[in-house]
Amino acid sequence: MVKNAKRPAQDETFSSWLYRVGITRSASDYNAFIMALKAMITRKRRAPGSDQLPWESTDIDYDMDLIREVIGRYLSSSGVKQDCFASTSSLVVPHTMRNHYCPACLREDITAIEFPCWRKAWTYCMTAYCYQHKRLLVTMRSGPSTYDRAWQAFKEEASDSPSNAFRMMRDRLAIRVQRWYFRQPSFNTLGLDNTQSTKALFDLTYSLLLKQRTRFEGGGYACALARENRGQVIPKSMPLTERIQTGVSISSPLQRSYALILTGMILGLILPSQITRFVGLAKQSGVPWPSTPFVIGKMAILYSNREEYLELRKLYSATPPDLIARCAEFFRGLEHAVYSLRDEYSSQDRLWLESGAPHQRWLVFPDL
Repeated sequence: MVKNAKRPAQDETFSSWLYRVGITRSASDYNAFIMALKAMITRKRRAPGSDQLPWESTDIDYDMDLIREVIGRYLSSSGVKQDCFASTSSLVVPHTMRNHYCPACLREDITAIEFPCWRKAWTYCMTAYCYQHKRLLVTMRSGPSTYDRAWQAFKEEASDSPSNAFRMMRDRLAIRVQRWYFRQPSFNTLGLDNTQSTKALFDLTYSLLLKQRTRFEGGGYACALARENRGQVIPKSMPLTERIQTGVSISSPLQRSYALILTGMILGLILPSQITRFVGLAKQSGVPWPSTPFVIGKMAILYSNREEYLELRKLYSATPPDLIARCAEFFRGLEHAVYSLRDEYSSQDRLWLESGAPHQRWLVFPDL
């Protein structure tokens, strides 16, 4: 229970709460909140024999050591607990790139608490939608801010995009998968429990579909389908793992929504009848949506060399056999993509492709 200050709003980030309380003077000692926020932003290092704060470059929303010390140093009398600010997802957007939000939520904040606040849910790489308003997040036009990003976003007065049958079904399917990932209520698992190993497979596949495009390597399949937001092209070559990590961090809400649906298709979280209808609506809207996980696997990556193929197999090597079997068509597509290696394509590759079960090759840790 918070004492002598307005309590954090539901799902509010730590920096948002500090800024909101400090700027609105909604605490008996609001200067303590301002001092705490300044201390976090400056990230000072502690000099020998000094009591200066020791932090340098850090995440002012999720560095729990930082938050614990700030609370102890400035806000000990408030009674706030650091646990309510902890992340509930392992994939978090870097602090300087958190610029996607729900304008309807910010407008409701003004009515409910008289000042907009930033949600933790908007900082997660898997979040494309606001559950409450069932709408795609929007991106700040002014670019990412820091502690005052909620206020900056509120001032932009974002408008809603026109809807059609394709977009309505896109939103419905993507929200369904997003609910499964975050274990939200009212979702039928379709026989796939949300376990640690399943989430690890989801994380990797989702991130692969959003990988960064460079001048020399192709981008994620979800990014290619989301033609409204193709993202920037890095002029230099990057390792596959780095492209995967970078791409998921800078992805737009639209790209994420497509990656959610593609990953849901691969894992069997979307019914075949729904896929058939969605493919038809996508075609009417000029979006060449794949109809099977096999096609998704083929389009997921164009291997630059054999090392990249082996690197991807290594990344998937921790996947349990039952999940490899469940997603056999997707892995068959990834294996089929070795045709792109041309001069490096081997007789062993042909044997696996003609074996009738090429996905089983992904059960074996590759010899790098």
